[in-house]
Amino acid sequence: MSVVLQKWGNSAAVRVPAAVLRELGIALGDRLDLKTDAGRLVLSPATRRPRLADLLAATPRRNNRADGWDDMAGTERER
Repeated sequence: MSVVLQKWGNSAAVRVPAAVLRELGIALGDRLDLKTDAGRLVLSPATRRPRLADLLAATPRRNNRADGWDDMAGTERER
């Protein structure tokens, strides 16, 4: 498949056909990693950093040490 490099503001852009986006499972707004490899331009889906909420949701309940903190009573004095 051949595409044309075009001016986009002060940068250059390549239009990716919708069929290619569907085939790769990427959509507008997705982050991509850009690199060069042996004279080739390579785009790939960026590695996504996990969100804290997703990590906590995947943690077994028995490992969730935050449970019950709100009803703990210590021996500290207020200043």
